[in-house]
Amino acid sequence: MSSQSSAALLGPLQKTRLHEEIVDRLKDKILARELLPGEKLPTERDLAASLNVNRSTVRAALNKLESMDLVEIRHGDGVYVRDYLESGSLDLVRHLLYKDGAPDMGIVSNLAHLRRVMVPEIGYAAARNRSGEDLLALERVVFKSPDMPMAEKDWRVHNIIARASGNVLFVVLLNAFTGMLEEYAHMYFNDPGNVRVSEAFHKEIYGAIKARRPGEARKIMQDVFVYAEQALFKALAVQAAAGKRVRP
Repeated sequence: MSSQSSAALLGPLQKTRLHEEIVDRLKDKILARELLPGEKLPTERDLAASLNVNRSTVRAALNKLESMDLVEIRHGDGVYVRDYLESGSLDLVRHLLYKDGAPDMGIVSNLAHLRRVMVPEIGYAAARNRSGEDLLALERVVFKSPDMPMAEKDWRVHNIIARASGNVLFVVLLNAFTGMLEEYAHMYFNDPGNVRVSEAFHKEIYGAIKARRPGEARKIMQDVFVYAEQALFKALAVQAAAGKRVRP
């Protein structure tokens, strides 16, 4: 695709936060492979003229795209599209979650699958490696915090389990997943049935970790995540049918 045709592909802007819309439009086209890896983008001047904005707005958008590892700015040469499958990091996932303001269900499914694979292993490691302090912390949250909102309680249970695993990367990755899916967690816990499932899960996983039964802990974590994934996608389907959008 030529520089001029890719500039024309963007079309006029409508929003007031112009650089964010430029980011969103270019991001979507890069992820959809409408702008290919290695392709040179139009110059700042050409983009600004095509979009009817000033060059500083375009520059801010390009800098943001570079921070997302979607483009490479080569000073004195130009801006080139990067292959996000080679350059993308965990920071990119949050930007992948939404397309045109609505959840990208393919990416949400990918993220749910990744959590479903990883979290049971966190439970397994926690049951093997937990300390007495870890168990006390888990006990306080599970049995001695009746007024804590369930979304927060569930996060704290998982956070303590991740810490008890002894693997700091489990903690960091789980925190990243939680932040990305925070809005979905509140949607999930709006259903009283899901709250009851989580209450039972907290007690079961506490028992397995207390007794140091790693295989049982893995199975409990796996089962609850399969349930939660099915319930979440059912809720999202209902929202989509009603024409609603969820975006943090």
